[in-house]
Order: sequence, then structure tokens, then C-alpha cells
Amino acid sequence: MSERQVMYRGFIGFQSLSLWYPDAPAATFCTSMALSPCGQYVETQHRSMDDRRWETTRHELSEYWQPTQAKALAAVAPRLRQIGERLIRQADELEQAAREESRDRPALATAAADIGCMGRPSGGGE
Repeated sequence: MSERQVMYRGFIGFQSLSLWYPDAPAATFCTSMALSPCGQYVETQHRSMDDRRWETTRHELSEYWQPTQAKALAAVAPRLRQIGERLIRQADELEQAAREESRDRPALATAAADIGCMGRPSGGGE
């Protein structure tokens, strides 16, 4: 019996990201399954919860399942880029809201600048 081809699916984890460490990358990892004999699925076998039998978990093959870990992570790179672009737009929106507030309420903006609370975190997360 020949060895079945292993396929990988990449994932990006955002749990380790922090405002205080903006240069830290998002975590990457892969999961693996064997390509089915028909080539339409990836599957793996595992013991049942009652430990009495083997069960097969099967997923349809998609562009996210790749023959190497590097290719699997590259397949999710466009999604990571999409998330990054959305974060940049959100940062722009937050800064625009502050500019509008400063324009609409100049006395408040001047007072905030005088006490140093604009643009810097207050030592709580450092």
C-alpha cells in the first residue's frame, strides 16, 4: 500500500497581537490531513470519544489545502492582507473622528493637548 499524500491548511492566529508590541507578527500554523484516494477530499482518522472505534473526518478539497506548509500559508496570505487593510482603514477612521472632534470643539482639543493625553497611551499597558 502506498503512502497517501499529506495536504496542509494554513491558519493565522491573532491572540498574540498587542497594541504595546506592534512589530510582533501574527502566529501562523498548519493542520494536515491525507488526500483521499479519489482526490476530492482530505481526511484523517481518529478514535471515537468512547474509544471503541476509528472514525474518519473528511473535508472537501479546496484551494486552502496545499501540498506544503509554505504553500498553505501563502493561500491564506490574501486574507491576512485583507484584514491588515481593514485595520489601516479603521485607524484612519479613528484619527479622522479625533480631527473632527478637535475642529468642532477646539477648546477641548487644546485642553487635551495641554495635559498630554492625545496620541500617547497612559502608562497602563507598558
